[in-house]
Amino acid sequence: MSSNYYEYNLATMRDTKGGFLEEEPKHESPKKKRRVIDINDIPYNPDPEECPLCVECGSLDLDMIYLKVFKVYVCKLCVEAVPDKYSLLTKTEAKDDYLLTDSELRDRALFPAWEKPNPHKSTWNNMLLYLRMHLEKFAIEKWGSLENLDKEFERRVDEKRSRKEKKYNRSVAGKYFSQVYILHG
Repeated sequence: MSSNYYEYNLATMRDTKGGFLEEEPKHESPKKKRRVIDINDIPYNPDPEECPLCVECGSLDLDMIYLKVFKVYVCKLCVEAVPDKYSLLTKTEAKDDYLLTDSELRDRALFPAWEKPNPHKSTWNNMLLYLRMHLEKFAIEKWGSLENLDKEFERRVDEKRSRKEKKYNRSVAGKYFSQVYILHG
């Protein structure tokens, strides 16, 4: 007797007209990962008087992302209703709009940041999102007021414009003098 006996399950075999092949179990496409919020992260108190409430409307339905990342008690409806206060800004927008430096934005005690995968390319660095309310508060401390911030922004724009103008004038003058030298040289 031969010891090369193989047992096949013919129910899982497929006829390919060139031989029978065993079908591999089809893997279902992975379902979209759902964010799971740990029940211990939700501030809950059975006493309604001591439960954390939304600072804008007094709702019990708090946005857990804003609570966990930014430590702000606000509901999703108020986030959408008051974008001047609760909108999220990228690192680039924060630097451009509020004239903040990288070292200031790196300080997580000053600016808690929500880190998300970069939507443009997954191999790039993660996107950092900052809460507008925190950025404005720090900008007012740094510049004195939002009006002073606007003045500094205008000063930098004017300075940049004058540097470009000087560079252009030098290049035009250099071309003019080189042509005069060629003609009279």
